[in-house]
Amino acid sequence: MGLRDAIKNLTFEKRVKYFSLVSLFFTIIVAIAKFIAAFVFRNYFLGIAGLFSIFIFLSKGECLLGLFFKNRSFKFRNILIFLFLLIAGVIYTAYSFRLILYEDYVIYNYSMRLGLLISLVSFIEITFAIIGLFRVKKYGHYYRDIKIISFITALTALVLTEAAILSFTMTDIDRIKLNNGIFGVVVGIITIILSIFIFFAPKISIIDREHNMYKVVDEEKSKIYFDTNNLLELPLSFSHIFKRYVFKAYCKNGIVDGHISRTPDLFMKSNIFLKIFFIIFLPIYFIPLILLRLIYFFRTMNIPKKLDKKMEEHGFIKINNRE
Repeated sequence: MGLRDAIKNLTFEKRVKYFSLVSLFFTIIVAIAKFIAAFVFRNYFLGIAGLFSIFIFLSKGECLLGLFFKNRSFKFRNILIFLFLLIAGVIYTAYSFRLILYEDYVIYNYSMRLGLLISLVSFIEITFAIIGLFRVKKYGHYYRDIKIISFITALTALVLTEAAILSFTMTDIDRIKLNNGIFGVVVGIITIILSIFIFFAPKISIIDREHNMYKVVDEEKSKIYFDTNNLLELPLSFSHIFKRYVFKAYCKNGIVDGHISRTPDLFMKSNIFLKIFFIIFLPIYFIPLILLRLIYFFRTMNIPKKLDKKMEEHGFIKINNRE
């Protein structure tokens, strides 16, 4: 069996673990290289970039330790991951903001061939990072955090891409510095926001909270919500575009046992011709779609808590569940 076949036979969880270990190794190598280059060339910007890589290394390393070992609680590791990413975001934001304010930043000139190669690699990296974020939805917090960290590193690669492209497409050095600095600040702020999301995610997301059980306390109020087979399907969110959250459960001996699931979104429900149309015209509606998705995210925060409230209104009380 070749290496390719061995990788294909691995489960998604194992692939994430092994590929993350490899990326972790390269992250620390790159960080060390940046520190050495900063010392040799006396460029403190490279030193700051190396420091950013160190905190990315620590945050992803903490995720992997949580997957391989159970010697620390999830809450403790989650706080560490949050702090490491928060510090990385603050460093990157300050580093980029300084590019806007000071004149001592050195512009490196990239050739067109090298700049296009960097662009290709960066866009491939960001594409796989986004795909990974979608694929990891049904897995645990550590897997999701690893993909978030990969997304952050992909964003920093896009900053390098912009710097490389501008170096051979623009001659105004001040404008190049301003553009690189603004993009870097945006990436740094996104890193800080994602670190805060990681901190609160166990309380607001449905990961590890899909399974819920309730006890019937008011049969008159509760029985009208079940069909003839004692099945319950309770909508928890409403959207014509994105996936809706639904609680699907069955009732037996006064105990309601079910899971929060998602319905297909508009794209998945569309026929092949509409899918092609959506893909072709994606650049036109991409930004409004992102904004709508952000609004929908805030509307659907802490779905399990909303479920508890609805079930209480319908004559149920939550009980501890065990898979």
